[in-house]
Amino acid sequence: MDRPAGPRPGGGAARKLSAGPGHDDRGDRTLTPIAISVVEMRQPSKTAVFNAAKAWDAAALRAMLASSPSLVRATDQKGRTALHLACAVKPGGRALSEPAGVETAAMLLGAGADLEAEATMDEDEGDFRATPLWFAVARGENLPLARFLLKRGADASYSLWAAVWRDDDVFCCELLKSRPRLDLRAHGETPIFYAARLKRLKTLDLLIEAGADPSIADDRGRDAVDIARARRLPKASIDRLAALKRRFQLTKSGR
Repeated sequence: MDRPAGPRPGGGAARKLSAGPGHDDRGDRTLTPIAISVVEMRQPSKTAVFNAAKAWDAAALRAMLASSPSLVRATDQKGRTALHLACAVKPGGRALSEPAGVETAAMLLGAGADLEAEATMDEDEGDFRATPLWFAVARGENLPLARFLLKRGADASYSLWAAVWRDDDVFCCELLKSRPRLDLRAHGETPIFYAARLKRLKTLDLLIEAGADPSIADDRGRDAVDIARARRLPKASIDRLAALKRRFQLTKSGR
């Protein structure tokens, strides 16, 4: 895991710098590690902020953002902010400064990070948006951090596909507690259609219970009942989808 930029504490003897952080333009002067640290913290780089975010080093982030507040919304070449990068980290790494990244996320949000910032996608994903919560669910697989972001008001709608992909009923339950929009489409597929197509039965059951609409067709005109039959899902799952579809059809017809 990358460490935050800057000298390590207790660096020992003074060192010379010919360029870069800590360089003195008045000549090739010898600077102590403390002096170098002061110069670097006055002028933190975007890379240093990103590295601290990935290390869940809230203290280093707090110091850097105090001197350069705008870096909290800086993005990398993929449109990811420090909050996205912190949320993408999986817990358990030896170099991490805290267990789940919650303190780091709280610090970044307090400094002005956008809870719903959207990372850049390579192609049109339909309604899907790669938000910090999605990174916590899909990349970090970090339940404590996901719960924290949900409590702060993060939109769970975009993360349902990630929970379905792993057939993760625990994450799916947490997302559904916040009453997300169930019928958005990514690549033409709603989460319930996606669950039926991939035979993700645990999350499919949860989406049925939550009242997701199985009558919404994909780009080929198939709905969740059609794809469930095509994938030969268990009869009980198909029957539940069909019954739910009939209820939606009656509601839409005004009966």
